[in-house]
Amino acid sequence: MIARFCAYAVLRNLRFFEPFFLLFLLHDVGVDFVAAGALLAYEKLLGGALEVPLGVVTDRLGRRRALIASFSLAAAAFAVFAWAAHTRAWTLPLLYLGQTLYAVAEAARSGSHKAIILDWLTQQGRRGEKTRVIGTTRFFSKASGGAAALIAGSIVWGTGHFTALFWAAMVPTLGAAALLWTYPRSVEGSLSQRPPESPEGPGLWAGLAQAAKRPGLLGLVAASVLFESQSKLALVYLQPYLAARLAAVELPVAAGVGAVIYGAWFFIQGLLAGSASLLAPRVEAATGDAAAALRPLHRAAAAALLTLAGLALAADGAVALIGLPLFAALAALQNLRRPLFLTALDDRMDGAWRATTLSAETQLRGWAYAASALVAGVLADGPGVPWAFAWMALLMAAAAGLAGRLTGGRSAAEPLAQAAVGGGQQDP
Repeated sequence: MIARFCAYAVLRNLRFFEPFFLLFLLHDVGVDFVAAGALLAYEKLLGGALEVPLGVVTDRLGRRRALIASFSLAAAAFAVFAWAAHTRAWTLPLLYLGQTLYAVAEAARSGSHKAIILDWLTQQGRRGEKTRVIGTTRFFSKASGGAAALIAGSIVWGTGHFTALFWAAMVPTLGAAALLWTYPRSVEGSLSQRPPESPEGPGLWAGLAQAAKRPGLLGLVAASVLFESQSKLALVYLQPYLAARLAAVELPVAAGVGAVIYGAWFFIQGLLAGSASLLAPRVEAATGDAAAALRPLHRAAAAALLTLAGLALAADGAVALIGLPLFAALAALQNLRRPLFLTALDDRMDGAWRATTLSAETQLRGWAYAASALVAGVLADGPGVPWAFAWMALLMAAAAGLAGRLTGGRSAAEPLAQAAVGGGQQDP
C-alpha cells in the first residue's frame, strides 16, 4: 500500500501546467494581474465553501470513491482551460467554468488521501509511523512535481505556448483515478461502512467542537492557515518573478530556451522540497514533539520571505536572480513542515472525521489565500511585484507569531490521540 500511496503522489503531481498557470493567464489568455488574482481568488473561495460539505460527503460515502470522482472532474477542467485559450468570445466564462470544475475536484480531493493513509496506518497498528510515511509520499509528490516542471518547460519551448500543458496533464490525472480503483475498500472510511441512522461516537459538529477545545488546537490551525496560504501564493508569484529575471538576460520563457531553464529551476526546487520532507521524522525526534518543531520553521520561513521582499524591491534585472535560493528555501520549509503539522493535527482530531477535519483546515487556508491573492494582485499591478511579496511577508510573520505563542505541545494532545483511531478504537 505504501508503494501505491507513492504512485498516487507521483500521478497527482504530474500537472504540467501548475508552474506556468499564471503565465498562461497573462500570456496565452491575455488577462492582467488583477483579473488573474480574481480568478485565483474565485477558485479558492469556491473550493473553501465546498471543503467541509464535501468532506462530510467523502467521510460518509467513501474516500476512495470521492477521489476517483475528483480526478475525473479535474481532467474535465483541464480540457476547459485549454479550450479557453483558443476562443476569444467566451474566454472569461470558460476560465471561470474551468475554475469551478477544478474547485469542486480539489475540494473533494483535499484531505481525503491523507485520511486514507492515516486510516490504513491505524488499521495496520502502525500509527507511530505517520510522520515517516507522509514525509515519504510528500517526497515523491514534490519530486514528481519538479520533474513535471522540467517536462513542461520542454513542451513550452517546443510548442511556443502554455496551452498544451493542460492536455498533457489529463493523462496522469486519469491514471490516478484508475490507480485508486485498486485500493482496498477498507480505506473508504469507517463512517461509510456504518448505517447513518446509528452513528457511533459524537456527530460532526460535536466532534469538531470537542477537538477545538484541546489546548493549542486553534493556534495550530490558525498558524497553518497563514503559513500555507502565503507560502503557496509566494510560489505562484515566483512564476512572473523568474520569467522577468530570465527575460532580463535575454532568455524569454514564452517560445524560447528560457522555458527549459524555467522548468529546470522548478525541478531543482521540487527535488529540494521533496527531500526536505524526508527530514521531518528526524526533526520530530530531535524536538520530541511535532507541534513544537513547527515553531522555528515558521520563524525561518517568515525571515526568508521578508528578505525576499526586500531583495525584490532593491534589486532589478539579473541581480534579483539571487532571490531564487530564498524561494527554494521557502518551498523546502513548507514541505518539511507539512508532515509535522499533519502529525500534530492527527493527535488532536477524531479518526472517524479525518477527511472532514482536514477539509476544514484546507477551507480556511483557501479563504486566506483568496483574500491575500486579491490584495497581492492589486499591489503587483500598482506599485509592483515586490510589494506583493512584502504583503505576504507581513502575513507570514503573523503566522510565526501564532506558532510561537499558541501552539500546544504533545501533552495536550495525548488524551485525544488515544481515541483518534478510526471509529474510536484503541491502537492495536
